[in-house]
Amino acid sequence: RPDSLFEDPLAYALAGREGRKMPMGAWIMVPRTRYGDDLMEDRYFNSGCRQLVLLGAGMDARAFRLRLPELRVFEVDQPTLFDVKEQVLEQQASELTVGSRHVVPADFSQPSHWARQLESMPQFRKEEPTLWLLEGLVMYLTDEQAELLMRDIGRLSGAGSVVFHDAISASYVRGNIVVGGARFLSGSDVYAQLWSRHAGFSSRNSVVLDFERAVGVDRARRRLQVSTDMPVQATPHRCRGKSVVLFVQVEKD
Repeated sequence: RPDSLFEDPLAYALAGREGRKMPMGAWIMVPRTRYGDDLMEDRYFNSGCRQLVLLGAGMDARAFRLRLPELRVFEVDQPTLFDVKEQVLEQQASELTVGSRHVVPADFSQPSHWARQLESMPQFRKEEPTLWLLEGLVMYLTDEQAELLMRDIGRLSGAGSVVFHDAISASYVRGNIVVGGARFLSGSDVYAQLWSRHAGFSSRNSVVLDFERAVGVDRARRRLQVSTDMPVQATPHRCRGKSVVLFVQVEKD
């Protein structure tokens, strides 16, 4: 479409027949993807970040559309996911637009297995700043799993690393939300504090936003309009007792 927020020539093939029957991107997936794109480009050009980790990568195709020639992209997901994805990419004769792409098969049923798999890859340099994108992931974890995830990411992140993920407030969980057959398991009103406590992401640049109030789509200019002003920040007080969709961005000093 001429007013798209990003172009993904592989989207049709990667979605597959079943995925194309259930389009659900307009509300949050499209702006979430563009938010991650903008954050990656900002960190690449302005902060020298050369590592991107997609945790729960799914059919993400950033390695084939972000024109960042020195970027190393690490896609972490279940082996069965890559069994399908790699076939599609081969059929499409896909060409990288980044420096390199690395598939990291992981058994998420084993605690920290993904972290050990990633750390074992010689191309991954944990002392360097990394952008971590956890899109559509955190709400499917229990509180205990989310805490372990934060600890693992903190251990694998150098100074200047950034995490971005979407999430929900604590009260939202009581709505028993089910998306794609899977129920949301956790939410919090204090994500900034949790990332600081468990992972050391305590920069003053960290921010938690109320997605509905802070993020707008400007179709005419094909971009997002994002405000980080205090009235649209999802502080613990503003989240308490309310159903709020969150955009969480935290940074490690």
